[in-house]
Amino acid sequence: MRKIETIPFVFDGKEYLVASIPDFFSNSGERLLIGPHSMNTVLYNDVDGYVSNEAEAIDEQIYAYIDDEYFSLSFDEFREAVLLYLD
Repeated sequence: MRKIETIPFVFDGKEYLVASIPDFFSNSGERLLIGPHSMNTVLYNDVDGYVSNEAEAIDEQIYAYIDDEYFSLSFDEFREAVLLYLD
């Protein structure tokens, strides 16, 4: 089973694993960073916006956020979830 390639991001003392995947949408050869929803909720809130400049800088690197549960899937299942979630 092929695993998802992840990159650790640390914010406010907590580590979040962000998926680094090929750009399935444009096939550009670039990689997209897909973050867990739990990370998005600590970086940004609907009332005040970004909680800090650091949070904004991290968010600008992330292509999209998806539910945390998808990060336990195999690479192929994760890819399918991303395609469905972002379509």
